Amino acid sequence: MPTSVPPPGQTTITPLLYKPEEAAVQLRISRTKVYALLRSGAIRSVKIDGCRRIPAAALTEFIEQLEGQAA
Repeated sequence: MPTSVPPPGQTTITPLLYKPEEAAVQLRISRTKVYALLRSGAIRSVKIDGCRRIPAAALTEFIEQLEGQAA
């Protein structure tokens, strides 16, 4: 989920894991809403030494789930 085009000669690295704040930016929702979705299990996450991280695939799965509900 890159957010911008890199300058010539540089490459963009797509993160495998996002902080909840970064996930909120990607989903265009509040940080509080991301934490609520994590608590409810709607978005899965992992913990690394006490730090909560959200796999990029979990964001994709969440969006696909929302699209399925809308259909």
